[in-house]
Amino acid sequence: MAGIILLGNVAGTYSISELVHARETIIHHTQYPLILGLFFIGAFTKSAQFPFHFWLPGAMKAPTPVSAYLHSATMVKAGIYLLARFDPILGNTPMWSYPLMIVGGFTMLFAAGHSLLRVDLKSILAYSTISALGILTFLIGLGTRDAVIAVSVFILVHALYKAALFLVTGIIDHETHTRDITKLSGLRKVLLPVAIAGF
Repeated sequence: MAGIILLGNVAGTYSISELVHARETIIHHTQYPLILGLFFIGAFTKSAQFPFHFWLPGAMKAPTPVSAYLHSATMVKAGIYLLARFDPILGNTPMWSYPLMIVGGFTMLFAAGHSLLRVDLKSILAYSTISALGILTFLIGLGTRDAVIAVSVFILVHALYKAALFLVTGIIDHETHTRDITKLSGLRKVLLPVAIAGF
């Protein structure tokens, strides 16, 4: 909010279509680094980028339909949407691109590594969500036409597959009373429809 207020004061408008036309004024203004810093803090905390990722695995304790909704479509994508929406206004500068690529790339690798060490199904999915958000942040920082297309497609694809996986996890938890992958094996024989849905 502070970044948006500051941005509006610099450009003299809060209309996004008008802010695009005021892009040169904004990126050459002395307060441009401060605006970026505020935007990054807001977007990184909302979309669980390192080191602000800790809240997302904790949210996995929510009931399955809630966690499926949370991790796939709504809250976690708000920061990504903010970055993508303001990329035409604030983007294509080193101060914008490099932090996004560095933070997004590190978050992607860090969370992917952590997901390999987890044994709780929801925890694995939570860290894979953080990794996916890192990929999206990295692509926005990359800023090419192909990267923008990839972000648009991946946001939709991630919402679809991650919601389905959380719901499958909920079914497994309900039927077996555990989410510990070290205790789960051979479920295809007793939960064939769920196994098919999981693929």
